[in-house]
Amino acid sequence: MIRDDTRQGEVSMEQKARRRRPARFFLTRAPSGLWAVFRLLLLIGVAYVILYPVFVKLSLAFMPRENLTDVTVKWIPTFFTLDNIRVAAGAMNFFPSLAKTAGLCAMVSVLQVISCTMAGYGFARFKFKGNGILFGLVILTLVIPPQTYLITIYTQFQYFDVFGLIGLFNGGNGANLIGGPAPFLLLAATGMGIKNGLYIYILRQVFRGLPREIEEAARVDGAKMGTVFTRIMLPNVTATVVVVFLLSFVWQYNDSFFTGIFSPDLRLLSTELSSLQFTITSYLGGWNTVNDSYTSLLINTGSLLVMVPLVILFVFCQRSFVESVERSGLVG
Repeated sequence: MIRDDTRQGEVSMEQKARRRRPARFFLTRAPSGLWAVFRLLLLIGVAYVILYPVFVKLSLAFMPRENLTDVTVKWIPTFFTLDNIRVAAGAMNFFPSLAKTAGLCAMVSVLQVISCTMAGYGFARFKFKGNGILFGLVILTLVIPPQTYLITIYTQFQYFDVFGLIGLFNGGNGANLIGGPAPFLLLAATGMGIKNGLYIYILRQVFRGLPREIEEAARVDGAKMGTVFTRIMLPNVTATVVVVFLLSFVWQYNDSFFTGIFSPDLRLLSTELSSLQFTITSYLGGWNTVNDSYTSLLINTGSLLVMVPLVILFVFCQRSFVESVERSGLVG
């Protein structure tokens, strides 16, 4: 009787365990499955938002003008043509504008890397009064809209002077730097360029993560501050420097706000794309030769042309960029 009772108790316990398995499965594995489905749906949504405009631009870039009034044509044109690319490239003066844009972006990126690297190293290694306040002001530049200080910067470049020295030679008015690349180069060299606060923050965090022992060992061996910085510290943050250079290049390449205000006459790709709606009419011979649908088609084609150099840059630099991001610690 005792054995029978024991067996019945074991059977009842097994039955209870089997009954609990579905609930345990739901509590342990179901959330992970739901999270996987949620991530998949989120990925599909983000991919749709990003890729849908690109697909539309690709479809319109090779679509003939006659298909705009054909109700049977939606995505795939009746035949492919390069006329839209030829017209958009001609109206934008594409290849000369691309050369000037690439040159300006390269110079600005180099200057930003130099200024931000030195500023990030200073904030990370040197302790002085007001260090935290100054760094807080650097971070504050990321959230302050540029429209709030645009007039001040514009006035400084319109009447640019250094301690009144330039005014001694031209009657006290200073030098007008508006219209050329000088504003961007000066802002980048002085650590005040586009997104410089972000670059300084990234480099400061990377420098802070390096052990101080390597600097102290170099100083014991007789190395000076400049030697320690250039030969000891910089080689250890090369990956981050590459990331900062690429981010700076892309941001300057896409900038149309400051470019349109400081240097509209440079005819960079960003300003050419912004004014493409008006240059198309003059390029094709007047308002009678274009309509709204054809203008929209050419604007989408121009946007695709502006995107192509960055896509090519990413294809060639994808591996080094991803490795640089991983080594720099920007991702977990």
